[in-house]
Amino acid sequence: MAVFAASDDFYAVMQTIFERLIADPAATQDFQSRKMIVRIKGTDPSVELLLNGKTTPIQVSFGPQPGRADLELLIAVDLLHGILTDQESLRAAFMSGRMKVTGNVFRAMQLADLFRKIEAVYPDVMREQGYVI
Repeated sequence: MAVFAASDDFYAVMQTIFERLIADPAATQDFQSRKMIVRIKGTDPSVELLLNGKTTPIQVSFGPQPGRADLELLIAVDLLHGILTDQESLRAAFMSGRMKVTGNVFRAMQLADLFRKIEAVYPDVMREQGYVI
């Protein structure tokens, strides 16, 4: 059974996470210094996040958005959950092809700090919203 029954469930968790990260400018400083726009597309359920590091503070959009991203990630939402709960390796997901990257692969590695920041608050947010981790 999928972690999130619907895309709105996923968006609710991600919105809370990004509200917390944006409230602490130091949490998104590294990503913002990269000056890139990243689109994360998830499957099962179908979701899309657009992270704009060219704005202050960073801007996060939920759902399909027009425009070009510097980097696009395609990942199953359950795999992303596994990465954010430290049950899966981000590097292994990328190397095995379970996470697809469109754009400069070296720029994808620059997202590691942001993933660590998300990972730090993800379990608490999940529990707060009634999920069992």
